[in-house]
Amino acid sequence: MVFSDYMNSLSSERMSEKGRKVKELAEAVCKSEVVIYNWIGGRSTPNKLERKTISGVLNIPEEELFPDAK
Repeated sequence: MVFSDYMNSLSSERMSEKGRKVKELAEAVCKSEVVIYNWIGGRSTPNKLERKTISGVLNIPEEELFPDAK
């Protein structure tokens, strides 16, 4: 499951699972939550180190989350 699909599959109620994951990812990659939402929406993409960090936080292989990344 690619990153945006995974994140969009999480509950979106206030401070729900998705909100907590966005906050956790933002802290892990030292970016704002807005940046994480931009990645989810496909408006920008994380770099290699950020992809690796995201993979570790979500415990999903990087190749599965970002199959088109080089």
